[in-house]
Amino acid sequence: MLQALRDELLALDGEAGRRRDAPWLPLWERLLRRIDGLMGHLEREDEPLLVVVAGGTGAGKSTLANTLAGSAVATTSARRPTTEVPTVIGRPAELDSVLRRGVLAAEAQRASLHTAPLESVPAGLVIVDALDVDSVETANRDITERLLEVADVWVWLATARTYADEAGMAYLRQAARLDVFTLVVLTQASEAEAAEILPDLNEKLAAVEHRAVETLHLPTAEIDDERLPDAVAAPVLERIRALAPPEQRATHRERTVLGAVRYLPTEIDALLEAIATEQTAVRRLVKAVDAGYTDLDGQLLGELQAGEPLRHEILRRWNDLVGSGWLQRQLNAAADYLSRRWLRWLPWPGSGRGGQHVAEEAEEHARERIATALRRVLDSAAAEVESAWQQDQAGHALFTRHDQPRAAGRVARREAAERLVADWERQVAEHVDTIGRSRLRWARRATTGVNATLTTAVLVLFTLGGGFGLTGAEVLVTAAGSTTTQTLLSRLLGEHNVEQLLKDIREDLQHRVEGLAEEDARAYRDLLAAAAPPPDAVAALQHRRDALEERD
Repeated sequence: MLQALRDELLALDGEAGRRRDAPWLPLWERLLRRIDGLMGHLEREDEPLLVVVAGGTGAGKSTLANTLAGSAVATTSARRPTTEVPTVIGRPAELDSVLRRGVLAAEAQRASLHTAPLESVPAGLVIVDALDVDSVETANRDITERLLEVADVWVWLATARTYADEAGMAYLRQAARLDVFTLVVLTQASEAEAAEILPDLNEKLAAVEHRAVETLHLPTAEIDDERLPDAVAAPVLERIRALAPPEQRATHRERTVLGAVRYLPTEIDALLEAIATEQTAVRRLVKAVDAGYTDLDGQLLGELQAGEPLRHEILRRWNDLVGSGWLQRQLNAAADYLSRRWLRWLPWPGSGRGGQHVAEEAEEHARERIATALRRVLDSAAAEVESAWQQDQAGHALFTRHDQPRAAGRVARREAAERLVADWERQVAEHVDTIGRSRLRWARRATTGVNATLTTAVLVLFTLGGGFGLTGAEVLVTAAGSTTTQTLLSRLLGEHNVEQLLKDIREDLQHRVEGLAEEDARAYRDLLAAAAPPPDAVAALQHRRDALEERD
């Protein structure tokens, strides 16, 4: 059961969470430590009982540890905090057991531990003089909390001044929830003060429903060699030593394990709640990405409202197909009917500077116009996403740890836009070629009239360009042409072919733009990919939590 729970916790992708400093990570790490400690207890029943001496600043923890050890192994002084690293006291072989492969093994790797191997310590006990839980050093508090999480017994020291403080009571409530045996020792109090304080302290412990707690008074006495006189400390020392016999160790270890297992659903709930908060934040940021990159192909077509690049491209392909020289002769014949200034805007091959040069110029112009418009649309989408993220607490936090894709040049890239347009251009050529080759003879035969030639050319520009609207010159040319332009174009390409060609090249452009938009959006989605654990892993953890509660 515990191994399965551990595996499910690891499936939450904790390593990725560590890299991004996920808000749920401390709860995740605490739960893993708890499970590792429980598994260690179950696997090594003969391991010494871990007794952690903890409490607030100046409560006398190190003095008690020295008294228990019979030697000044822990530093005491008026400076706060005095103890800079935890001191672990025990028989040499038993110290080796807990530090190399027991419940303190991970802590020994994480932080420095001062060890005091002494044969005078009762067999079966390892005592830890912990750091102050109210230390001004946050790291000190973190170390002590980790030690308390794996302790079999708490020896909690409280002074007459601090015994009822909320900070200390919060830890004692945690001991009650875990059902860990706790010996609360009142220090720095006279007999009269202890007679008044201990009943009140017992009431407070009963109020938090601590079922395994005892209270003792450690009288104030003269300190010699950083230790209390044995006679003064005798009641406390004897109670701690009484934990050493195997049957007592087994009782307290079983209580520790069962209490921790009963509390696991509550700890999992806290973790799931923190994960749910992050998942909600991620969904907000995903919506911002979706909104920013929605309908970019429609926005691109809006950018090309004038339609000139598309019309130039289609017309150039049509000219290549039916023969530029032939079409040029038809247009020259039309000069008697229309002023050449109306036709000057048309990029006909061979219209004054050499057909190949003009065709290449038209191709370059069309490609540049579309690529520029596409980059503008993509850059606008990226700017919209990043603005929305900056205004969101979760998004802002991501940008404090990672470069913004737009500023880093990972979106709206010039080369990608130009490559897309070039690929699309080749596809347009294939479409026109595919439809036109089978109807080339029809095209030559049907376009013998001047009006028909003019009107057909303009209608190809207009219709195949997607109906973006005619320019002033196009309107004049169209007005001068035949009134049967749609019929003529249908005869040239076939009515179904005209509709299919327009549909195909529009859909092809749409798919290409959508693909590039998704590629740019992926730069933002990648930042979110590990921002919350996988849903299936979360669901598995919820199922395990429910099973634990039912078992209890």
